[in-house]
Amino acid sequence: MIRTNKDKLLEIGVIGKITHTTVENMYMTSWTGEPVMGLGRGGIVYNLRPGDPCFGWAWGEKVEPGVSVDGIGSDGEKGSFRNFTCIGNPAKIMEGEAKGEEGVVVGKVGYHPGRTHHVIIHFDDETKDKLAIGEKIQVRSKGVGLQFLDYPDIRVVGISPQLLEEMDLSEKERKIAVKVTAIIPPEYVGQGSGGSPVESSNWDVMTQSPDAVENLDDLKLGDVVCLKDILSAWGRGYYEGACTIGVVSCGSSSRMGQGLGVTVLMTCKNGEIQPEIASDANISKYLKLGGK
Repeated sequence: MIRTNKDKLLEIGVIGKITHTTVENMYMTSWTGEPVMGLGRGGIVYNLRPGDPCFGWAWGEKVEPGVSVDGIGSDGEKGSFRNFTCIGNPAKIMEGEAKGEEGVVVGKVGYHPGRTHHVIIHFDDETKDKLAIGEKIQVRSKGVGLQFLDYPDIRVVGISPQLLEEMDLSEKERKIAVKVTAIIPPEYVGQGSGGSPVESSNWDVMTQSPDAVENLDDLKLGDVVCLKDILSAWGRGYYEGACTIGVVSCGSSSRMGQGLGVTVLMTCKNGEIQPEIASDANISKYLKLGGK
């Protein structure tokens, strides 16, 4: 059994509201110079959920599978919502026709241009139909400070202890084996490097080069993946021998340097994590959401 400090974690409430989808301009310019209308970033996406394809959505631009929520109040209050929510945390609707209904956090994305940040929450279809833009949703945050007691060099980031236990982790030769659908090389990893908090932002896996698209085309929203030679501990960047495990939180992009949003779950510098390919490594399975 892999020991953690889950019994020492604080569980706190943080609140946000359902965002409205935004369009920066009437048209955005793709990496090939063509005008497109980017759809699916923010707001309520009714017909997408973890387990659905990352690619192929008409004019889809970093499509977020579910209900996109951001913090409210002061910058500090927004920051606490963005940083303290963890993948797998339960969420409750606090007002409106669907008041009292519950969902679960399935993704987190942070975009530096425009300072857009979203926590993505899954609700069943019936509940989603009752929601309205601007309604408040409260998350029971638990997971910040989570550690593997026998693997201090692995940093755990933004995952609830409940989800961690469902991921069927194992120990092999003093390493933690993690099931992933893909091991992504560092040359595919684009926007995201820098020192901003790992908890509130994401990596982009670029989806412009034909070889990248061919190799990543089967990925699904919610897939657990490995970013090879990428360190995401106290900031994010390239580091030979490092490993980052993350969940695919949003779909592909037509902008150069951008693409699939990968939210960090854990990272190590010296090979303490051993990724193992498994086609069904998706949070829709672990959180029992249906789909893949």
